[in-house]
Amino acid sequence: MHTSTEDKIIEAAIELVYEKGYKGATTRAIAQKANVNEVTIFRHFGNKKGIVEAAIQKYAFVDLLEDTFAEKVVWDIEKDLKMLVKEYQTLLDQKKTLILLALRESNEFAELNDMLKKVPQSYIEIITHYFEQMIEREKIKKLDPYTLATNFAFINFGYFLSKTRIMSETEELSIEEFIDKNIAFFIQALQ
Repeated sequence: MHTSTEDKIIEAAIELVYEKGYKGATTRAIAQKANVNEVTIFRHFGNKKGIVEAAIQKYAFVDLLEDTFAEKVVWDIEKDLKMLVKEYQTLLDQKKTLILLALRESNEFAELNDMLKKVPQSYIEIITHYFEQMIEREKIKKLDPYTLATNFAFINFGYFLSKTRIMSETEELSIEEFIDKNIAFFIQALQ
């Protein structure tokens, strides 16, 4: 499959900014890594900030969460929450470099901070709506849907952070263990 020039530049920029930080990743280094002329970067993106903005647009995955929800929810609390955990973790793993970059560089780059906020906010909105529907269908206790969704999202993002930043590979909790131990506990509280 052919990778476009823009994609090569975006990928090179993400790697270099992740390795060296935003200030340390020069357009010259990005051009070298992407195997393009530095002028090509300016022609396609204007500047380094333009590359990062394009990366944010390219890798925003809020729509993917909404599509997954619409396609795979069966209105069974255990099946749905387990599916949503797996899908969310898969998406986070796929975007891990950009998310970790956003965590590190968000103070320097407002767009990364905004992107970082949108992911859990969107997930919380989707899950809130799900819990509202489950309460209406009388499938779970009448609890505050937003509070439930927030806790569910934080448990999930916490798992992502722990396996990418905190735990060593030997002590890492598998997704199955995470679901069995944590999500099962969460589900029990809802029934």
